[in-house]
Amino acid sequence: MWFLRKLDWWLLGAVLFLIFVSLAMMISLSNRDPEPLAWFWRQLAWLAVGVVSFLMFAHLDYRVFRTSTAAVFGIYAVSVVLLVLVLIFGKTVHGSRAWFDFGSVTFQPVELVKAALLFVFAKYFAEQNIEIWRFRHVALSALYLSVPLLLVLLQPDWGSGLTLGALWFGMILMAGARGRQVAILVFIFLFLGALSWTVFLTENQKSRIMTVFQPERDPFGIAYNQRQALIAIGSGGLLGKGLGEGSQTQLKFLPASRTDFVFAALAEELGFLGALAVLAAYGIIFFQIAKLALAGNNNFARLFSLGFLILLATHIAINLGMNLGVFPVIGIGLPFVSYGGSSLVVLSMLLGVVMSIKAKG
Repeated sequence: MWFLRKLDWWLLGAVLFLIFVSLAMMISLSNRDPEPLAWFWRQLAWLAVGVVSFLMFAHLDYRVFRTSTAAVFGIYAVSVVLLVLVLIFGKTVHGSRAWFDFGSVTFQPVELVKAALLFVFAKYFAEQNIEIWRFRHVALSALYLSVPLLLVLLQPDWGSGLTLGALWFGMILMAGARGRQVAILVFIFLFLGALSWTVFLTENQKSRIMTVFQPERDPFGIAYNQRQALIAIGSGGLLGKGLGEGSQTQLKFLPASRTDFVFAALAEELGFLGALAVLAAYGIIFFQIAKLALAGNNNFARLFSLGFLILLATHIAINLGMNLGVFPVIGIGLPFVSYGGSSLVVLSMLLGVVMSIKAKG
């Protein structure tokens, strides 16, 4: 009973609401499939694994990650090894070799990498908090980032690479980086962005970026996904068309409706009020985690909580941007709502650590 009393029920309730919406959408979006409940049962199975992961890490004393270098860098090393292995043995989907395929089950190791880097950065910046103004600390943290980031970009998975970079940059800011350091980092990001455009990005990737500024550029090609997403969102009205009744989603005009564009699908079927309820749930999650971070009694607890918040905010901002046509389509799902077992399990694990911070103080 003591464990239940220690839980943050506002935070947990908001997450459970999002998961309920996710399961409802899995049923709705499979309404006309040969196996109508297949995606629902898959997501439910991953949810069961996520619940076990959450309970394990919620019961575990989070301070082991604060004090044990072996535990933190053990997770980091395993995640890096998995990224190497997926480049060799992984399954290629949409041009990206990013998944291990075990028949009916797939696993995307970059999700574990996000958790590993969160642990590493929280521990490192907590220990170097007083001397974060020394640029060598920023440089060493960048080295921790660069190894998995390079492996992710080799897949290539630019969306996950962007989220890893955002996590690092956000945690540097939260750790107390000086204005001069931030200015230098921004300059480096702009330089790398320009270099990527001229050297690394393919014509297809460049076209995806350009459609943000020129949506009429290729409405039935590169811009098709976002065009259909906007139509779906706009057609939902105030109350939506009802679960299983959305024309864009049910007639398969909206691509990737279970993953990248699940927000557009739920906006069509649940309407503006349904979409607003989902955004309100995220607002509660942000508020509760920020409150927990401010109440943390050590640097690791504060930085880990803020890092989890940064990770969630980055995913949500990118996904909503994709659905609203203000960000290129780069394959980032909506946390706790999009279909995806790897993401759900890892997010549940990180949520468990946050609950452990709440319980242990």
